[in-house]
Amino acid sequence: MNPIRRLHRGTLLTGAGTLTILLMVLFSPPAFAQDSHSGESLELTLEIDKTTLVLGEPVYASVRLTNRGSAPVQVSKLLDPQLGNVHIIVSSPQRPRVVYLPLFVSDAAHARTTLAPGETVAAAFPIFYGSLGWTFPRPASYRVTAEYRSSGQAAPAPASSRPVSLTIADDGGVGTLLLNGTPASEEAGKFLLWQRGDHLQHGQTLLADVLKTHPDSPVAEYARLALGHNLSRDFRNYAVGRIRPADCETALTYLQKVRADQLPALLQVQAYLDEARCLATLSQATQASEALARAKQAAGERPEFQLLFQQAGRLEPSLQRTP
Repeated sequence: MNPIRRLHRGTLLTGAGTLTILLMVLFSPPAFAQDSHSGESLELTLEIDKTTLVLGEPVYASVRLTNRGSAPVQVSKLLDPQLGNVHIIVSSPQRPRVVYLPLFVSDAAHARTTLAPGETVAAAFPIFYGSLGWTFPRPASYRVTAEYRSSGQAAPAPASSRPVSLTIADDGGVGTLLLNGTPASEEAGKFLLWQRGDHLQHGQTLLADVLKTHPDSPVAEYARLALGHNLSRDFRNYAVGRIRPADCETALTYLQKVRADQLPALLQVQAYLDEARCLATLSQATQASEALARAKQAAGERPEFQLLFQQAGRLEPSLQRTP
């Protein structure tokens, strides 16, 4: 894992896989901006899975960088705001321009790749919570734009996407409950972002309140997934100085209630893989195979999802042997 340095609002989640590490994924059907404003031969496309959301609902951005020129171009192999090569700009009537700042930025040397004419690199990442807190803190109309900037002497010119418009609506309670300006709200944002963190107890309690009072809200699906994902793996809690082993039985009580069809494709794959790993751990091979098949169906032929399958196989080797 690349070394990282902490921004002022971040709490390092050492030893835990975080969702903010680059996740290669394309969403369907997305809202997107096809054209680039600049970047010479490079075209940057920004996609957001849902353009109408409720307050507090996680937002994921997907970017595609395509070489539209006739010659190969050196670009960053991995695209992510943590690496500093992708900037997400958010504007609203209350705040004309805000650059999304992730909780962490990388200090490591950035891998490069040669992008042949017509080739594309793509990545997706959450943008709903970062170093400045909640990115979409109130009901409003927002415009989101992506910029690609690469360093180095031979770096291509920056490329900008066209903006995508988002509408954040107040659904009558869940947003007010979740974005209440308290430390628990900040912990809940981090827990939804990382989908990990036993030490974020106040945040988990707040998310449990969301599930109790607004069980049918879109936010509830993300809370169930985050709580289930967290329990499906061991977690080293430095606050108490011990490792909490995975609790797959409890994890499944959350994961099997997730309405995966209401989540982005990336999170659909993740939910099914978490379920498959836990079922395999509990020696329920047939059910694990069925969950893995659902994950493969959700992933389709897109190679960017293979990182999720490889990680699941490392955590539960029996999944590697499942047809």
